[in-house]
Amino acid sequence: MKPLPNWDGLTFSLTETDWIYVARGDQRKSPVWDAGEWLPFGDVGCTPASPALSYGLGIFEGLKAHRTKDDRILLFRADRNAERFRNSAERITLAPFPVERFIEASVELVRRNARFVPPYGKGSFYLRPVEWASEARLGLGTVQGFTVAFYGSPVGPYFSAGSAPGLRLLVKEQGRVAPGGTGYAKAAGNYAGGILIADKAKKLGFTDVLYLDARHVKYVTETSGSNVFLVRRDGTLVTPPLDDQILPGVTRESTIHVAKHLGVNVEERALSIDEVIADGVGLFCTGTAYTLARVHEITYRDRPYVFPDDSVRSRLFDVVRGIQKGESPDPWGWTIEVPRA
Repeated sequence: MKPLPNWDGLTFSLTETDWIYVARGDQRKSPVWDAGEWLPFGDVGCTPASPALSYGLGIFEGLKAHRTKDDRILLFRADRNAERFRNSAERITLAPFPVERFIEASVELVRRNARFVPPYGKGSFYLRPVEWASEARLGLGTVQGFTVAFYGSPVGPYFSAGSAPGLRLLVKEQGRVAPGGTGYAKAAGNYAGGILIADKAKKLGFTDVLYLDARHVKYVTETSGSNVFLVRRDGTLVTPPLDDQILPGVTRESTIHVAKHLGVNVEERALSIDEVIADGVGLFCTGTAYTLARVHEITYRDRPYVFPDDSVRSRLFDVVRGIQKGESPDPWGWTIEVPRA
């Protein structure tokens, strides 16, 4: 049994837990996927000839479970992550993992590692399902053999307390991903190129970077790992539409749903950086790790712009987080209660 972390010092970093789930797939067989097995947290093996290492044939997901005040554990929107996992696999020619199997494995992963779900108010349990092409292959092309692994870790806030009163983003006049590529999939290769860019921005005192679109270098897309929302002066909430450069974030979708339920006017449309500067009073990012994170300031062409109004984000955050932690009603059935171990 792995040691428990200090609950009062959690950061967004890996703590090894007790159990992981591993399943193998082969598209030459029926059914494609074996029953899978539960293993102690550890290495699962990978041939150096895996196309995941040479050609980036790998995907991942991220979802969270929270402990409630009355000591229940709630898993948030696993069905939507399961569907995105399937869509990502199809985009880069991996065998799709069945949605129901994904949900079952997620619930069981949390149940088996329940002692690692932080106490109420101390953090959350982050699940990381991954899939990669595990068949040994030298040339570029489709493969037949795959591995899926589910692991998890207790985590604290994604950003440190030093990010108050909000994030500082450096606007980059370039795309996060190539047009017509894999930007709408949660493919591993989408993230590698942004590490150096974000690291340079952080050394300048920024929290992250905000990318413009790759076609026109004019419209806002995403940060390194989150969707973006603007609150206009007239109270309208605007977010870029889903396309080949925008990841369909589960928290993004939840935010839009809650905003409409609260009577907020929501527009999914192209959002230029000029409009952000001229008409924006509030700005925030959404993601599983971020939840709904306030943006206090952006810098564009060496000039800073501040967003003083956090009221809309705060209202939406309270509802989403309230559902996640069992403090608010869940009218849309977004949570699954994990059975006790």
